Amino acid sequence: MSEVDVSIRRAENLDDYLACVNLQKQVWGYTEMEDVAAQPILMIGNRFGGNLLVATDRSGRYIGFSFAMPGWKQDKQRFWWSHMTAVITDYRNRDVGLALKLRQREEALAAGIDRIEWTFDPMQAMNAYFNIRKLGVIVHEYEENVYGYTSSPLHSGLPTDRFVAEWNLDSDHVKSRLGDPAVILRDIDRMPVVNRGGSAPDLSLDDSPLLLEIPADLSALKTADLGKAKQWQDGVRKACLHYFHRGYAITDFIRVGAPPQTFYVLETEVGRS
Repeated sequence: MSEVDVSIRRAENLDDYLACVNLQKQVWGYTEMEDVAAQPILMIGNRFGGNLLVATDRSGRYIGFSFAMPGWKQDKQRFWWSHMTAVITDYRNRDVGLALKLRQREEALAAGIDRIEWTFDPMQAMNAYFNIRKLGVIVHEYEENVYGYTSSPLHSGLPTDRFVAEWNLDSDHVKSRLGDPAVILRDIDRMPVVNRGGSAPDLSLDDSPLLLEIPADLSALKTADLGKAKQWQDGVRKACLHYFHRGYAITDFIRVGAPPQTFYVLETEVGRS
């Protein structure tokens, strides 16, 4: 990250852990302690099977972090659960978040971990582009109101519904996307849209791929019409729960036009190799 004078390293001491607590409050605006991953949790996760990375600028100021905890699937597969990744406002859109995730991937593979999962808001187009297009995650799980109603202004007004991102670190799909995703040519005019313009979702479609639309700017929509934002979220939830149950997965994210429209791509028979 020399272009923005940022260094990334593993957390080492109490100052690092406390800085990550403060970053949570700064980035998400948390005011209630139950919303914050406290210093002892960060330390234990980092020391015993997980990973906490901190990003600092040239002056040594903490500007971001990424925290992953160890976990085991029912089949005893080891993986990391990436609970939080945050970057302060001054360094947004400068690929610091990408650098944190790429370093996290390196550390996981070095530790014998080939899969990382986390949650993200299905309605946030920028997060969708980052996670799906730039990192290559796939999604086939939708969880309703995972964190309840938090003290963060970013969450206010809507339930904390979340996608579960599945990042298969050494897969061909991920390797083809990392950092600089290739353009995938699609005839989107011929692809059925499940919920065009936020309309009630069509649950009768059998095509693959399908398009699932979300607002291009959820924050602006919430400010202008919270009821409309809730209507969008309800439709996306209903569509995802239905199509995921039928074996579809989200494999791509598309932004087109001006003003922009933003779509998830739903496909069946998705491989993870």
